[in-house]
Amino acid sequence: MSQKDQALIHRLEERFRRVTEVLYDTSVPADVLDEEVLPYLAEDIVFTDPWQRGAGIEDYRLGAVGFHLMFSFDFEVYQLNVQLEENQKKGRAIVDGVMNLKQFSWLYTYPLRTILVYDFTLDAPAKGGRPQPRIHAHEEMWSFGDMIAAVPVAGWFYKNIFRKGFSHGFLAASALSRKLSEARSHRNAT
Repeated sequence: MSQKDQALIHRLEERFRRVTEVLYDTSVPADVLDEEVLPYLAEDIVFTDPWQRGAGIEDYRLGAVGFHLMFSFDFEVYQLNVQLEENQKKGRAIVDGVMNLKQFSWLYTYPLRTILVYDFTLDAPAKGGRPQPRIHAHEEMWSFGDMIAAVPVAGWFYKNIFRKGFSHGFLAASALSRKLSEARSHRNAT
């Protein structure tokens, strides 16, 4: 990869880090959301998470602002990576981290491991400028298992009792399946 390509990827990683910081920190006011995120959204942007799916820039903006007004959270980025297709006209940014839900922070901050995926195209740069990403899809992924595991008392039961019990049951069923398969093979061989 050329130095020019590396520099472009580095700039894109910094841009997606900032987009994530602004979108996922509810202390950021709506005007900053508009200023720092809207310029990078495509008119046809699609947002998807395990609970919902919506399309269009106006619905996206309304949802983002509403989320900031209704909830309290921030996001810790653990890993961030940008991949470009060979023609460098489109790419994908993947962000791995934890969304810290602070709705009842006086009692508990709920850590939710989250993976964000931004699919984007690169706009042609203005004269003398740099190409800018245009986000067409934003997906937020988290597992229901992680949600349960993060609940104070239920999470302890889920991690220490349910998962271990289910694991033993699964291994017993696997052993039984293996025995039945061996018996079937033995019958077919005779």
